[in-house]
Amino acid sequence: MIAGVDATRGGWVAVALEAGRVAGTFFLDAVDTDFHDLQAAEVIAVDIPIGFGPRRADQEARGFIGGRAAAAVFTVPTRELLEQPFTPGVHVSAQAHALGRRIIHVTDLAATDDRFREIHPEVSFCAMNDGRPLAARKKTYGGVIERIELLRRHGIELGEVDERVSSRPIHDVLDAAAAAWSAQRIAAGSAGSLPDPPERVGGRDVAIWY
Repeated sequence: MIAGVDATRGGWVAVALEAGRVAGTFFLDAVDTDFHDLQAAEVIAVDIPIGFGPRRADQEARGFIGGRAAAAVFTVPTRELLEQPFTPGVHVSAQAHALGRRIIHVTDLAATDDRFREIHPEVSFCAMNDGRPLAARKKTYGGVIERIELLRRHGIELGEVDERVSSRPIHDVLDAAAAAWSAQRIAAGSAGSLPDPPERVGGRDVAIWY
């Protein structure tokens, strides 16, 4: 079993695959979960930065996606900036700072658990689409349909989901499924990384996998 995970309000959404098919969906309550529900997973691919900036991964992911979708990849700041109260003009985006607690938590977990890998769903969807950027934004009707069809083309049919997952925004569930697609490639040894090979930052390998 492998799992893909995406941040959602109040916790995380996870999609588990076995033999390329959906084996379950989970809502992991609390930002600082220990991911115990995924203890059987061989790989846990998470849509959250693992490792602090500056990082080549962010720049290379924007180049990989291209076009307007590249704006979805923010620049990860240093740990010190994430631990400070947010104020404008401190060279960290509001989005990155808002995710700071999650970034720190998962980065710390990954330091002792090598099952955790960083992905970015827009990179994963672009790779699924033969390297072409997707036509519609993920929160639009067209973007949802486009992503569902891509996942289906690659054998990932979500169908019924856990009751608590069903109340989450659909784009969070689709992003978790894209993470799961990348996780199975990581497990199979066929995944790519940005950069390739991963960059060594702060004593760890840092890359966005797809």
